[in-house]
Amino acid sequence: MSEACMVESLDRRWYLVAVCGTSLSVLSIVSNMLISKVLLSSKHTHFYFLALLALSDCFLSLNYGPVIAMDIIKDRVKLRWLSNLYIQYVGPLLALSQTSMTFSCYLIILATIERYLITLRAKCLGTFRQCRGLSALCMFILALLLRAPIIFEMQIEQNPDCIGEISEYYLNLSPIVNTFWYGTVYRFYVRNIMTVLVPFVLLAILNYKVVKILRMQQRSAQMFRFLSSDHKTKIRSATILMVCIVFSYLLANILNVGVTLWEYVAFQSTQTGDAYAFYETCTDVTSVLYILVCATRLFVYYLFNQEIREAIKPLVCHSTSAPRKQDYVTVTRSL
Repeated sequence: MSEACMVESLDRRWYLVAVCGTSLSVLSIVSNMLISKVLLSSKHTHFYFLALLALSDCFLSLNYGPVIAMDIIKDRVKLRWLSNLYIQYVGPLLALSQTSMTFSCYLIILATIERYLITLRAKCLGTFRQCRGLSALCMFILALLLRAPIIFEMQIEQNPDCIGEISEYYLNLSPIVNTFWYGTVYRFYVRNIMTVLVPFVLLAILNYKVVKILRMQQRSAQMFRFLSSDHKTKIRSATILMVCIVFSYLLANILNVGVTLWEYVAFQSTQTGDAYAFYETCTDVTSVLYILVCATRLFVYYLFNQEIREAIKPLVCHSTSAPRKQDYVTVTRSL
């Protein structure tokens, strides 16, 4: 085999992306299936966006192995049929995975807006709630428009110098990526701004405002003064939960924002020398961080929200005693 046809397999990528990432994806699938089972119950309709988020994260985690980890595995095991199979299916699955990731991000934004309106006791909360299904559908369509075209950005090519070798066929960018309107305007600016920068900034601002309002209401002892003490506790717990979800998203994506800005300022530098190795590591860490957030979401829910915790306990511990009816009182019934 000529040197040009050899496929490099790095240990750091194998253990980080394939071993660690795949393990987290399995944990994420189980966790989010459990979350969706709990939150899709009619007793928890006030967690509508979080229920959809669990389904989206479950789908994303299912695709992590075939899309992200398999890229490393095929180079490790060096099986020609596996490499050929991978390049045949990875395009559509990558487009679906990216759509799911963006949809999850938009669902977090919608859930945060809803929580902001609750803490603000806004009059438009009822109207917003009536349009939750339509809002989620619009966000899914937007995610689809921004991410689904990825399938047209890749094409399979043959390396004439590596006939019969594992690297005979490879994926390359299609000519459409080199056009100004698609490659530069849409793919680089519109997509990165709408899927990375805007959500990050918007969630940071909303999270800050929610925390600020919550502190002011607690300090002035006027937080939902007409509600029962139980309702106050539930609303505060749900708000803290949403703050933690957003904070974990921001932590997981801060590196992604940095990489995006690096690509914007000096893209060519990301593809050469030692900078490429660092760039590759950053993208690997970003993907693992995101799946880590998905995998640990159940623990966040369990720790920071009593209502969800009481609903999860019978499923996890196989408890024979049914949860008390009052545990399922909708926190927004009095709003």
